Amino acid sequence: MYTQKIQGVVCVLVVAACTLVLAGSASAATEHLLHVFTGGADGSQPDAGLTFGPGGTLYGSTFRGGSAGQGVVFKLTRTSTGWTEKVLYNFQGGTVDGANPSGTLAVDAAGNIFGTTVSGGTGNGVVFELTPSGTGWTETVLHVFGRGATPVNAGVIIDGNGSLYGETAGGGAATNGTVYQMRNTTTGWKYRVLYSFLGGTDGSYPSGGLIFDRSGNLYGTTANGGGTPNIGTVFELKRGSNNTWTESILHAFQDTADGVNPEAPVVMDASGNLYGTTVYGGDTACAQGFGCGEVFELSPSTGGTWTKTLVHAFTDTPDGHAPMAGLKFNKAGNLFGTTSNGGTSGTGALFELVPQSGGGWTESVVQSFTNGSDGGFPSTPVIVDGAGNLYGTTTFGGADTEGVAYAFTGVQ
Repeated sequence: MYTQKIQGVVCVLVVAACTLVLAGSASAATEHLLHVFTGGADGSQPDAGLTFGPGGTLYGSTFRGGSAGQGVVFKLTRTSTGWTEKVLYNFQGGTVDGANPSGTLAVDAAGNIFGTTVSGGTGNGVVFELTPSGTGWTETVLHVFGRGATPVNAGVIIDGNGSLYGETAGGGAATNGTVYQMRNTTTGWKYRVLYSFLGGTDGSYPSGGLIFDRSGNLYGTTANGGGTPNIGTVFELKRGSNNTWTESILHAFQDTADGVNPEAPVVMDASGNLYGTTVYGGDTACAQGFGCGEVFELSPSTGGTWTKTLVHAFTDTPDGHAPMAGLKFNKAGNLFGTTSNGGTSGTGALFELVPQSGGGWTESVVQSFTNGSDGGFPSTPVIVDGAGNLYGTTTFGGADTEGVAYAFTGVQ
């Protein structure tokens, strides 16, 4: 089963480091609404997480809304009285522009913003750049994706040379998706497919995004593939000489108990272990045997093999159901993530996983969203600042039901 997330309900990065100090309880997490989307000029349905920008700003995008109804890129700036949203760009759609941005934005050292859309161009989306220009921003379409090659929720990440890396959930030599690179050359941006997934025992339909390790190797997930029963993989692309890349499947999910449909990037700890989520699977007693999703760990072993460990299996109520986003560490080594459904109200949760001294992890719910003023159906990742505050978006909820941008302080 492959679920393409368009509106955040189930039926990544070179950035400037910053710390935002917000008032809040020291003993309990407190939600602060940074912006409540109205569905008009300010945007509607944020379908990506937030990204730290210079000077304590936050960048994000909405899937819909804006002057053409095709989505926007926005900036959130903290003021003495709260936070102010400013729309940086309104997507126009059609054949010359992108539409419906999805996937977390990336910011380079010069302050340029990069991202992807799932529509526009030939209908399959684009890679775009926003460049600060005087008091405004200039958008440039860097690449238009061909038929079937759509960057579903993937965004891009940036290496130390300023090259971009991303995924398409289809297209490529076997139409099962690709990992691509874009290099900025003296004659413009050049697009190159690094790997085409083959399906079968290989992965199929990569979505959600990529990460680097310290050696510049790439890691990600595919929602399908891995052989029978075709429910997803975790892969590595190892960088070789002369810009060659070799793909390896680190884990192919085997059955419902093992996890089903990983649709988000993994995150790596200081020891090289990978952590990720699957939308379904885990506890086979949940969701009539489909499972409510899980958090897993992959640890490298001798001989180049990887060992998978279940970190947490979701149970719907009260801890969440269907984690569609990746995870983030804080300084203490705790993991944070969201589930798009479940929680006390059935409309999503923000959770924390704390490693225990004797082994294993303890999960707790930071927030059960109600799909009211606090937001609902979070399908995007959180980010964490140096003080441990969390920032994120929900696709729905808020006073106008068009989604919110939020922060949580006082998280232990």
